[in-house]
Amino acid sequence: AAGGDGGEGSGIMGNRNRGVKRPRAPPVGGERKRLKLTLKIVADVALVGVPNAGKSTFLASVTRAKPKIANYPFTTVIPNLGVWIPPDENGYQKQTTSADGEGGSGSTGLVLCDVPGLIAGAAEGVGLGHAFLRHVERCHVILHLVDATSDDPIGDFNMLNRELTRYGSGKLG
Repeated sequence: AAGGDGGEGSGIMGNRNRGVKRPRAPPVGGERKRLKLTLKIVADVALVGVPNAGKSTFLASVTRAKPKIANYPFTTVIPNLGVWIPPDENGYQKQTTSADGEGGSGSTGLVLCDVPGLIAGAAEGVGLGHAFLRHVERCHVILHLVDATSDDPIGDFNMLNRELTRYGSGKLG
């Protein structure tokens, strides 16, 4: 949208020494457009699994993120991000702050994204998964987290792969 033309300043606020106040042209407004923007999270690793598979617990244990963790399905309703920082040669994590000049773009850490659990039919809009599969599209790696104590862990894994393949252009599969 093109911007407007500015006015000629304020006719009221003038120099005390100037005796004549002449009228000023008001500013002219520019174009208006209504835009709908969609934010896609860019992360290195997407944590994908069925509800209650332990995605948020994994994120909290390997990063400093504090996602909501509870023993009921769909605890995660928004994507959670965490940064995994590799340990140094002594096995300790570096304590970095933004003032260190480290971290951020080009750092050695990995950004992990915990998305809400996927259920069968998520690619068609069932559950919360469809709204967040677009975030998975932008991730470099998709890490499947499967609960080994579930009734059918192999079936859960296959269902996740089916839903990722069905979503969008099928490139996630």
